Amino acid sequence: MPKNHNNITDFSSIFEKQMKPAPGVLLLAEPFMESPEFKRAVILVTEHSPNGTMGFILNRKLAIKPTQAIDDFPEFEDTLFYGGPVSTELLFYIHTLGNILEGSIEIMKGVYMGGDFETLKDLLREGKVKTTQIRFFAGYSGWTAGQLKSELKEHSWIITPATKSHAMKGNSSLWKTILRDLGGKYAMVAEFPEDPTLN
Repeated sequence: MPKNHNNITDFSSIFEKQMKPAPGVLLLAEPFMESPEFKRAVILVTEHSPNGTMGFILNRKLAIKPTQAIDDFPEFEDTLFYGGPVSTELLFYIHTLGNILEGSIEIMKGVYMGGDFETLKDLLREGKVKTTQIRFFAGYSGWTAGQLKSELKEHSWIITPATKSHAMKGNSSLWKTILRDLGGKYAMVAEFPEDPTLN
């Protein structure tokens, strides 16, 4: 990854004294990441321990709805997102329903992951869940023990706190929006071209 840029000569300094990975933080792909799966990705970390890390890409919308991907799923006017390359045949979800879904895990204030799937389907059939209260993902992003730490040393990710709005309203422009909101050097990073040779 380039250490210099025509607009910022100390680009690497934005990685200094970063937050530690933890549930409820965002991982923003560095601007020149070449991986097509994670290019300009914004990932909400949902689990982090010495054994590994799990999260969902918030800004990769798919062209289908959950009911089209899962058998016996209630009609629900919501979009399915690509959560990452691991277990893409499985459905995952984050929500603001709290303990209404038994077994759900709070990953940040007011935002939960998982919970009883049969109860969720009943609530959907009864029209008791709004599209603003839940997000569905096909697959997830995962790192084995030590893998994310290594990638952070390589300056592959920018870490910043997540908000409920980030988690529940993420869209294709989220990467730029967050960096611009952070201001300063981060706002300038948001304007970097995806291909550094074009600048």
